[in-house]
Amino acid sequence: MTSASDPSSAVAAAQARIAYARWAAEMHQVRLVGTVGAALWLGFGLVLHVLVFPEIGHGSATEALVAVLAPVPFHVLMLVIASRDPLPPERVFVPVGALNFFVTGLALGFLASRAGGLTSPYHIVILLLLLTQVLALPRPWQEGLFVALGTTIIAPLFVLAASRWDPVVRAQLDDPAAVASFQALLVLLAAAVVIRAWGGHVVWSLRQSAFETRSIGRYRLRRRIGKGGMGEVWRAHDKAIRRDVALKILSPEHGRSPTSIARFEREIEATAGLDHAGIVRVHDWGVTHDGVWYYAMELLAGVDLAALIARRGPLPANEVARLGAQAARAVAEAHRRGIVHRDLKPSNLFVVVRDGAADHLKVLDFGIARVEAPDGGDESVTLTGAVVGTPGYIAPEVTAGAAATPASDVWSAGATLFFALTGTRVRDAGGKRPSELVAGVPAALDDVLLRALDADPARRPTTAAELADALDATGLADGRPPLRIEPTTDGISEDDDTVDATAAHGETRVDAPAARDRRARPGSSG
Repeated sequence: MTSASDPSSAVAAAQARIAYARWAAEMHQVRLVGTVGAALWLGFGLVLHVLVFPEIGHGSATEALVAVLAPVPFHVLMLVIASRDPLPPERVFVPVGALNFFVTGLALGFLASRAGGLTSPYHIVILLLLLTQVLALPRPWQEGLFVALGTTIIAPLFVLAASRWDPVVRAQLDDPAAVASFQALLVLLAAAVVIRAWGGHVVWSLRQSAFETRSIGRYRLRRRIGKGGMGEVWRAHDKAIRRDVALKILSPEHGRSPTSIARFEREIEATAGLDHAGIVRVHDWGVTHDGVWYYAMELLAGVDLAALIARRGPLPANEVARLGAQAARAVAEAHRRGIVHRDLKPSNLFVVVRDGAADHLKVLDFGIARVEAPDGGDESVTLTGAVVGTPGYIAPEVTAGAAATPASDVWSAGATLFFALTGTRVRDAGGKRPSELVAGVPAALDDVLLRALDADPARRPTTAAELADALDATGLADGRPPLRIEPTTDGISEDDDTVDATAAHGETRVDAPAARDRRARPGSSG
């Protein structure tokens, strides 16, 4: 278990899971490359041995056949080790892979030296190996360049070295045409190495950033419905249950960060552990063999509160009381399970629309939630002294450095409802009551919001459930028809400026800029 003051174990656990997922993806690619490469080597090697070597070879055909077959056991050994369960550790597999390339290069160099020397057609096999790498093993250019050089350089060097004991190759060094042909080959191989490194990087980049027209696990992606600071949300078809879901995918750059992975898993664990009509339901989660982290949620039709207010202005008092009570009860269920949301704000409250009306409300995004551990601590993944949340919706005591509590969630809920009712953030209201900003606000609702926004946590409603009861007690929602909402193709809010500020170091990290970087809402079904 971790504590608020020591998030290192959660991050370390995430780091271990990231490392394993990456290594599993590497092994999957190695198995593919190894199988294709072994087949190409054996197939083309035998064809060349039968058709070419008898005509241009000046050595023993048996020696050449042994050279063709010699790397095959190393190919098989690499595939066997890469297929082990559990996966082989990197320190074991990397030397085996290096040895496999070395033996293959030596065999190719021997074949070239005994069949054509400087002008041997066996050199073309190097180009085939590079093409296979681009198709089956795309890597960042630095890694691709290293692998390509290792693949290409051994055979030509062996041929040059063979001139010291092979009179046929030594004689070619005195033949200007043969030397020129070999020089042209080296230039072509150098160009092929560059193209392999560049092409592999392009394919790798596309694989990292684009998910369209592909499947993730059992999910076929249909279209992206939003993008935020940590990743994307897609409308996807679940082939197992045969219906569409909202699939949240962690972006590749965050998928390599242990802190981001820990936060993503926190969001999954917190949300999946809550069974309440007012909290979005998580169906499934996992990580693919190539390291893509995701989870699937129910797909909702509607709009988040921030986008709704931006479109139509402040909400009527009766709707604020009704939806606010629903949000408070959902948050109360989280509190009952030992979870403090820490980021309640308009863009994290989703209004589900049914038959053109605001039907009910769902609480979203437990990505920075604080979860109370069984030992009484908490399993936060933020740093000591960090202020976590969205400016304008963080309780005063949390801004001052205190730990987030259910009472701080009550304040955030009050600030959210204040904005929904007035269209003005609490920090911009100049200390005015809602009724001073908007005419006709009932005194009862005025009082409930002022209590929730009290600077002293002890004077606020003691629980989110008490806040819900106080909103219901206003009687504003009794017998009133729900708010009519025009259809929209997009329920995504542009108001997403969640920050994780490390107070001890005086720095602010912005997870998702507010500058028109639209954050995905799982309920935006279009």
